Amino acid sequence: MAINWTGGSALPLFSDCCVHLQVMYKRICLEASPSKYHQENTALTWVKDLQRADVEFLRSLPYTISVPSYNIIVVHAGLVPGVPLHSQHSADMTKMRGLVKESDGSYTGTTSKAYGPWAASWIGPQYLFFGHNASRGLQKHPFAMGLDTGCVYGRQLTGAIVSSATHKPRLFSVAAQQVYSIPQI
Repeated sequence: MAINWTGGSALPLFSDCCVHLQVMYKRICLEASPSKYHQENTALTWVKDLQRADVEFLRSLPYTISVPSYNIIVVHAGLVPGVPLHSQHSADMTKMRGLVKESDGSYTGTTSKAYGPWAASWIGPQYLFFGHNASRGLQKHPFAMGLDTGCVYGRQLTGAIVSSATHKPRLFSVAAQQVYSIPQI
């Protein structure tokens, strides 16, 4: 499921996209294992108060945001190179951190940090913005940029402003106001 942004020349605020993608990530975690999700995320106790209509609304949200006029896709974690957008797995879009190259040359997404960054293998044609990989920090690749600079761990919040399809994005970072979560090593 994807959403296309076609509204004029102005892009939605990057912070809005980040919030939207974070909600999608919470949704996939909740769908995968509701009881485990509640146990592991005691700071997110509000999740237990979600009503059926809330959950249905979250399920209706897309996993990616496409901005065709800027040739951009925004995704929470990643996309597997060589797989059409409509065939991407929700787990890869919400949890992927690396790629395993198969013997036939295709790729499989993995949550393991032991593999290299998936974004280095993304060859477009769309330019991707993603997060979910704070341990690697800001990632700049020819067709993808990882903006997760560890705000949740007390480091930086980084955003990108895209003014046109032909200009490089301008990056802005601000210091986190606090440590919201301790990294799990």
